[in-house]
Amino acid sequence: MKQKYFYHEHLADYAELKAKGLLSRGELYGNPDDFSEFSSKSFLIEILPRLDLKPDARILELGCGTGPVACFLAQLGYRVHGIDVIPAAIDKAKAIAAERCLDVQYEVLDVCKLPREGGSYQLIVDSFCSQGIVTDPDRIAMFSGIKSGLAKDGYFLMSCCVFEPDREDPETQIVDSTTGKVYTRFDQDALWDSDTEICYSLFHPDPFRLSVGPKDYEGTICVNDTWYIHQRRYPTPENLRLELERHGFTVLEQNGEVTENAVCVHQGADITVY
Repeated sequence: MKQKYFYHEHLADYAELKAKGLLSRGELYGNPDDFSEFSSKSFLIEILPRLDLKPDARILELGCGTGPVACFLAQLGYRVHGIDVIPAAIDKAKAIAAERCLDVQYEVLDVCKLPREGGSYQLIVDSFCSQGIVTDPDRIAMFSGIKSGLAKDGYFLMSCCVFEPDREDPETQIVDSTTGKVYTRFDQDALWDSDTEICYSLFHPDPFRLSVGPKDYEGTICVNDTWYIHQRRYPTPENLRLELERHGFTVLEQNGEVTENAVCVHQGADITVY
């Protein structure tokens, strides 16, 4: 049975993180302060006071990694449940929370397999997790689980990478000699499929699992003798809003430098942000 595509990047990253004694994945990519200054921090600082949340509200964080967001929320007094599909990430998250005397509930769990019993979280937070959930079936499963877990008067805060035109090179086209499919160059060495808004990254062997190759994963393609794996879904802000609406959410607000943040509630809920 093939392994899910999203394990490829994350298994390697968390193995490297452990080997180097780092706190979070962002440190691997050049941000030494990533744990304390995580990507969605400014959005959360701005939006949390504008939400009608109880001081001890129950919060679910999707794809929590080693826990930067979960720890931040726990320090504010919220009851936090952080989930991630990579056991090494959860092990590190538990250790960090214990060192900081923070009571955070962590669990190894796939965001595409969230429990369907409903309404237990007043807030669900996606801090740059969902762009790694690429296929339509996986995204349907993810949003269905989020909707089931969100309280009727709850909020879903989403920070995700969106399509940025300056990352695409539309003049450089790559035609698959086998299928005739046309891609454009994206981020210098990746492929962009404008029909699906999927970015295919070069498949790099996992240095910690050299026996695992591209054929062992879902979502790999071979284009002109080069292997790629679908790694990111980059919808435009408008397409992201439409997708959220299709899955039963109302988007109250979208903001951010590239409109990467969204504040959502259940459709029909009489809720606003202050």
